[in-house]
Amino acid sequence: MDFFWWKEKRFRAVWRVEKGGEYSFLVGTAHFCPYRFEKALTRLIRGAEIVAFEGPLDQETMERVVQYGRQGENSPSLYEALDPRAVKEINRQLSARRSADTTTRAGLDIFQSATPDFVETHTRGVRPWLGFFTLWSALLDWNYSMDVEAFRIAQKLGKDIRFLETIEDQFVALDGIPFERIVNYLNHIGHWKAYKEMFLKAFLSGDLAKFVSMTGEFPTRCESILVTRDPIFFKGIKTLFEQGKTAAFVGTAHIPGIRERFLADGYHVTQVEA
Repeated sequence: MDFFWWKEKRFRAVWRVEKGGEYSFLVGTAHFCPYRFEKALTRLIRGAEIVAFEGPLDQETMERVVQYGRQGENSPSLYEALDPRAVKEINRQLSARRSADTTTRAGLDIFQSATPDFVETHTRGVRPWLGFFTLWSALLDWNYSMDVEAFRIAQKLGKDIRFLETIEDQFVALDGIPFERIVNYLNHIGHWKAYKEMFLKAFLSGDLAKFVSMTGEFPTRCESILVTRDPIFFKGIKTLFEQGKTAAFVGTAHIPGIRERFLADGYHVTQVEA
């Protein structure tokens, strides 16, 4: 059943942050998404002086991420840790869609494997997080990144683009994702279809409480990704807000922690629709 029938998807993961008569926008993104939000993102970015993102999003940087992720010779073997039944099911689903022209966000064409064991091909010798994101995005068949889309719009509009961390900071965060969480999530592939539908409904509605409650088992809901980075993001975004009208784009999972810090600092935070 298609719950999302309107032509231009409504975008409600936006918070207006105000203090002293000045306001900016805090925007929650989906790093992997089946839809584009060009109109909504353009409206947000056009009215901003500064546009901020978690980290660099240019093509060269994306290639560096993939290259770094492939250097996993000394990492624990994701393939060997997975339940053979999960490996069989993931391979079955990917094999059924092999003829589809689908590539992952990282730029890897998972369907070019000469062997039907896609899992082994894309998890052996790579860092566990790259193996996970490669399989996960291919299984979801979600081809868009809101962050990249917003970044390109900001470039096109000639905005002052800032980043809240370096690519090296992001490598540290990714390497800190617990191996056990990745293995556990992949082993529960039977839950992914329901997760996919619930995620979309929670995200499109901008329902933070529901989003947090139903994504708690996702591998990136961990200390290195959220606990460590939320305070850093808040500090960087607050500094930019003080410099001029800003549209700050971060993964939706970061919004609760950043929002709480703005509220504690005396800001008025209101959810709006872009």
